[in-house]
Amino acid sequence: MSRDEQELQTVVDRRIAEVAATISADDLGRLMGARLQSAIPELTSTTDEDFLAGLVRSCTSNVVEILNNLQSGAPAEASTPPPDAIAWAHELVHRGLPLASLLRSYRLGHGLFQQTFERAASAIDLDPDIRWRVLSGAAQRTFAYIDIVCTQLVEDYEAERGQWLRGAAAVQAELVQAIVAGAPLDPDTVATTLRYDVTATQLAFILWRDLGGAVPHQSVPLASVAKQLAAELGGTHSLILPVGDHAAWVWTTGPQLSDRLPARSAALGDRAGAAIGGIHRGLEGMCRSHREARAARRVGDIFGYRPGTLLRFPAVALTSLISADPEQAAELAVTELAGLGADSDSARRLRATIQVYLDERLSPSRTARRLGIHQNTVTYRVKRAEELIGHPLDDRRLELELALRLFDGLDGLRAQTTE
Repeated sequence: MSRDEQELQTVVDRRIAEVAATISADDLGRLMGARLQSAIPELTSTTDEDFLAGLVRSCTSNVVEILNNLQSGAPAEASTPPPDAIAWAHELVHRGLPLASLLRSYRLGHGLFQQTFERAASAIDLDPDIRWRVLSGAAQRTFAYIDIVCTQLVEDYEAERGQWLRGAAAVQAELVQAIVAGAPLDPDTVATTLRYDVTATQLAFILWRDLGGAVPHQSVPLASVAKQLAAELGGTHSLILPVGDHAAWVWTTGPQLSDRLPARSAALGDRAGAAIGGIHRGLEGMCRSHREARAARRVGDIFGYRPGTLLRFPAVALTSLISADPEQAAELAVTELAGLGADSDSARRLRATIQVYLDERLSPSRTARRLGIHQNTVTYRVKRAEELIGHPLDDRRLELELALRLFDGLDGLRAQTTE
C-alpha cells in the first residue's frame, strides 16, 4: 500500500469511528430486539419477559462489540460471541427453538445495523469519495464480525443442544412449560418426574437480577437466592427453573406458606427483584400463581422498582387489571387528569394532595393532618384541581382515582405501547 493509500485509509478509519460513535448501542439493541420478535415466528409466539429481555441483551451486546471494533479498528478475526449472546443461544436450546431462529436473528440484525449505520453516516458531512469508502469499509468489518460470531455460536448451540438432550433438565423444563401453559397433565406422573409435590398448596415467584449492570463475578447464585426467599415465604420444598443467566421461575410449598412479606426482602439484596403470586393448590394453582407473579412483575416494570423490592400480586392486582391495555390506560390517565397532569411542581403537589384527599374520603381536616398543612391550603388545592379537570372531584371519583394511580406509570405505559 502506497503512502497516499495509507493516508486515505487513515481518514476512512477515522470517519468510520466518528459515525459509529453517534450510534447508541442501548437504543439500537432495544429496537433490534423488538424487530426480531415481530419478524421471526418462533419469537413472536413467545411472551415471556425474561426470554425477550435476554434477546435484547444479546442484541445490545453484539452491537456494543461491533461499534467498539469500528471505533478501535480491531480486527474482526479476534472477535468472540459476547456472554449475553451465548446465554441467549443456550436459552433457544432450552426452549426447543431451532438453530434457524438463531441464524435468522443475526441476518436480520445485521441488516438493521447496516441501515442504522447508513442513516448515521448521512447525518455527517462527508466528501462523496470518502462516504462510499466509509460505508463499504464498515459493511465489510460488520459482515466479518457476524460471520465469525455466527460460526462460533453454531458450534456452541450444537454442543449445548447435545448436552441438554442427554440431561434430565430438558424433561423438567418441558414439563414446567406445560404446567404454565395449563396443559392437562397427570399429577402423579408430574410429581414423580419433577420430584416435587404438585398436588400441595403452591406459591410461585419470579426472580431476576437487576439488568442495570453486569452480574458481579462473586454474586450469590440465583438458585441460592430462590431457596432463601422461599424459606422466608414459609416454603419447605422448592422447584426452580432457570431462565437464562438472569432470571428463574420458582414454586414453593409448605404448611406455613405466606405471601405477606414486607416490600423489601433480605434474600434479594440490592441486585435482584422478585414478584410473587397468590397461594393456590395443585397443578392449576401452580399455573395461576405463576400467571399472577408475571402480572406483578409487569406492574413493577411499568411503574419502576428498586432492586431488592418484592412485588406482591395481591397488592397490585387492581393496577395490573387497569393497565392491561397500556394504550387505553395511558389515554385514561391523560384525559381524566387534563391540566392536573401537567409536568410542573405545582401540578405534582396538587396530584399528591388530591390522592390523599381521596384516600381520606374527601375530608379536608384529615387530609391536612396527614400532610401537615393548613386545612385552608387543602381546600384551595381541591378547588384548583377541580378547575383543572373541569368538574367536582366526586363527579367522576372512580375514574379520577384510577387516573391518579396510572399517572405515576405513564412513561412505562407509553413505552409498552411503542414496543
